[in-house]
Amino acid sequence: AAAAVASTSTTATVTTTATLTTTTVTTPVPTTTTRWPFPSLFCIAVARTIGTEPALIKAQYFHQIGIFACDEYQVYSNGGVLQVGNMFTLEIPAPPVSMGDLSVAGTTTSSWLNTMVFMKMWDMVTGDGRWWNHDWTVKVDPDAVFFPERLRSQLLPNTPSLDGPALYVGNCDRHWHNGPIALKLFGSLEVFSRNAIGTYKAFNGRCKHDLKWKGWGEDFFMQNCLNLLGVGVINGTTYLGDARCRPAPCSDPTKVAFHDFKTVPAYFDCWGQSRSNEPVSIIMKKK
Repeated sequence: AAAAVASTSTTATVTTTATLTTTTVTTPVPTTTTRWPFPSLFCIAVARTIGTEPALIKAQYFHQIGIFACDEYQVYSNGGVLQVGNMFTLEIPAPPVSMGDLSVAGTTTSSWLNTMVFMKMWDMVTGDGRWWNHDWTVKVDPDAVFFPERLRSQLLPNTPSLDGPALYVGNCDRHWHNGPIALKLFGSLEVFSRNAIGTYKAFNGRCKHDLKWKGWGEDFFMQNCLNLLGVGVINGTTYLGDARCRPAPCSDPTKVAFHDFKTVPAYFDCWGQSRSNEPVSIIMKKK
């Protein structure tokens, strides 16, 4: 991650509209001597300390790909602390999670019921403050093959100004159980503007109180929370190739991320396929 620098504090006004209520929040703005690319990315991941995720995160760090190619990054962990290269993860103080059972009323996923873990993680992110230094905060699953420079290009026309709208990226448009077609947030790649994170920081208590989230996955909670708070959504359904929504071959160089690849060889096979199919002009620009 980028080295820490001294900062001063100014203020910015974030205006958030939620259910016909307009609230103005004054947030301290760190100003640093670092000049980030535009739009800048603060990327985060959460890794379990058992299973395949430690190996995946360590391999990405060694090769400086995935979130480690962002402008700043942070790895959080659940179930202990991991050493990743010369750094240690920040442990999330949350209880172990269980798998969802769709036969239970109110449960929306058969995957991990991890909303509480990620609520604690987002508390850590918003308390850290680095999110305010960057145009976008990006949460990426450890088993998602992620290309930050592609995301930066996709976000360029949609990046708001410092006092611009709060936005998140909807990356799936499938519907299940005859439900309505609507943009959804799939957790393998979650992308939030600066003011979306600021809105969540200020008003997430309303989501925890008003939403029946205990049978949800973290991405479904975040989607419903931001919708409740009046955060706008960008159509990013072309960003992601995900077997759980719209799969895409790794040879597609237009995708920002591919999910899911549970082993290091499978991860790097996908990464290599996608990189080798990039247009020559892009490859030369990276060099």
